[in-house]
Amino acid sequence: MRTSILAALTARTEGTNLRRRFFLLAIALTLLTPVGCSSADKPITVTRPALGTVVTINAYGENARDVNAAIDDAFAVMSAVEAELDAYSATSTIAAFNAAPFEWYALPADAVQVLDAIERLGVTESFSPALLSVVKLYDFGGEGRVPTEVELSAALQTASMPERDQYRFRFLGIASSTAEPGLDFGGAAKGLALDRARDALNANGAVTGALVTAGSTTVTLGSKPDGEPWRVGVEDPRDSTVVRMIAEWTGNGALSTSGDYQHYFERDGEWYHHILDPKTGTPARGTRSLTVIGRVTGLDSDILSTALFVSGPDAALAYAKSHDLGVYVIDSEGRTHIAPAPADSNISLSEQSE
Repeated sequence: MRTSILAALTARTEGTNLRRRFFLLAIALTLLTPVGCSSADKPITVTRPALGTVVTINAYGENARDVNAAIDDAFAVMSAVEAELDAYSATSTIAAFNAAPFEWYALPADAVQVLDAIERLGVTESFSPALLSVVKLYDFGGEGRVPTEVELSAALQTASMPERDQYRFRFLGIASSTAEPGLDFGGAAKGLALDRARDALNANGAVTGALVTAGSTTVTLGSKPDGEPWRVGVEDPRDSTVVRMIAEWTGNGALSTSGDYQHYFERDGEWYHHILDPKTGTPARGTRSLTVIGRVTGLDSDILSTALFVSGPDAALAYAKSHDLGVYVIDSEGRTHIAPAPADSNISLSEQSE
């Protein structure tokens, strides 16, 4: 056995070339053990494809069989969230809503929870799940395509949030020949799924501590048996071999990073990435990478990392300070900005020397 670094790998497209890179380094300074070989101070580690990326669960507990059962339950509930909220799956619940967006439709509880969280967090101006028609105009997974102003204008007209009647929703926008409205929970579903995974691990009773990471979002449950903190590192958005910041904490917490390097293409010297400003339908400018960390849910951290990325560094730091969060920003010039987590949160953010 040896000390190892856990890194959640994700595939992304850069032009026409698909390559691997770290877009968040989940660092667990523990001795890794094979599945089924657990003891109180050594985790069981399981990595599987899920949520459109690679998910790793690092779980502690004395009974290996029960810990493995809890891990299986955690992956099952993540799959259930994905089955409801994946707008790009023809069989998902959201796909059924998007197929007839102007008709009243009872959205699943997961979707309603996301919509309620966006309002509760006060980020409706900078985070919208109604941008599916706009997102589809770009081609982040292929040759790279930039929409025309006419196409973008038409899509934005369809992108207003749907009308709500308790749990029923419908769009009021006008469909065009180039765009139809639709919901896309890609900026929140991962965080919600990790929350459900953490709940499943906790409900089992055999898991005393766990780290669940899906690359850009990480949640933790409890603490390591030896009392050592969870450690999560954030990479340099222009050099995946460099760790720019390490966050440490014990107990439950969540961390999410949004970056302009996760899905992007370059066209005519311009950098186009997938984090779109709801007001313009164009990639948000001013930030390369933004990380949110706090004693919050994975859902909240996932939403906020995107919303604050869109808002820009100054607004992000102000929001963090007024909402008891830690925020680490790398702006468009490569400069860093930090809002430390509150002292009583026992969360530390340590910038690494270059």
